[in-house]
Amino acid sequence: MEEKRLALLIDAENTSSKYIDAIISELKKYGVITYQRMYGDFTNSALADWHKKALNHAIVPIQQPRYSSGKNASDIMLVIDAMDILYQDKTDGFCIVTSDSDFTRLVNRLREEGMLVIGMGKSDASKTFIAACNEYKFLDKIVDDDEKDVKGKNRKDSVHEKPDSITPLGDIKSAINELIQQSENNGEHANLGSTKSNLQRLFPDFDERNYGYSSMRKFITEATKFDTAQKGSTIYIMRRSDHDDDVESKVKQFVLEAAKDSVEMGTLGRMIVEKYPDFKYKDYGYARLSKYVSGIAGVKVENNMVTLRS
Repeated sequence: MEEKRLALLIDAENTSSKYIDAIISELKKYGVITYQRMYGDFTNSALADWHKKALNHAIVPIQQPRYSSGKNASDIMLVIDAMDILYQDKTDGFCIVTSDSDFTRLVNRLREEGMLVIGMGKSDASKTFIAACNEYKFLDKIVDDDEKDVKGKNRKDSVHEKPDSITPLGDIKSAINELIQQSENNGEHANLGSTKSNLQRLFPDFDERNYGYSSMRKFITEATKFDTAQKGSTIYIMRRSDHDDDVESKVKQFVLEAAKDSVEMGTLGRMIVEKYPDFKYKDYGYARLSKYVSGIAGVKVENNMVTLRS
């Protein structure tokens, strides 16, 4: 399969130079970098580090002085270059490195032309800009968390400190559950690689490192109630056959028994908590108890009442 040709355009005035190695390393996973440019007023001492570090990667600096205060000429130059590169028809995709939401329309335009667009920036980036990209990488989660790891801080501690721009872990778990259920309905086990690709389509910012895990396989086995198994070169996701599954099977049987006489959802919830205090439906990827209950074979939920299916 031919490698994708990618154009790397960096908003240096909106990005720290300490991320340069991570930017190059991440982008090379997608293909070959054919254009490497960074934009800013490099006469400004604040950008001196960019000039030094960019030399190591042969990134071309596009010097753009500010002609007047409050006007960012380098942003305009980045957009002009992106459109020029687009119409030269020598690339398959772009990597726009910025956290600035002003580039949202540019990303939309590139995608309208069938371009792959990978965004990179900090986790306080605009949700609108993140959603516009095919994928978005949080550089501060990738680089800063690695630095914390070296200093002895557990990366998973940072999960609870994440900014709002990162998709909540509960939403990811819920999507994983639905993807795996779809595969099971087709009589198959979910493929690990395909599951990650589907998650990135649903959530452009999804990256297991955002939640403190070094690989997708670790994320699945440690952050969810699922397990993995390898057959040949393919890794599959499957339901875990351990004590947790025993508890879940007991809860499902309990719900079936309660549904025989019809029970109100709130009452059922209290009954489950009282009998199985360690059971958490969110651990199985559901945002609400009613969703979990309605997913049990033979049970239906209508008008907040739980009954057996006729």
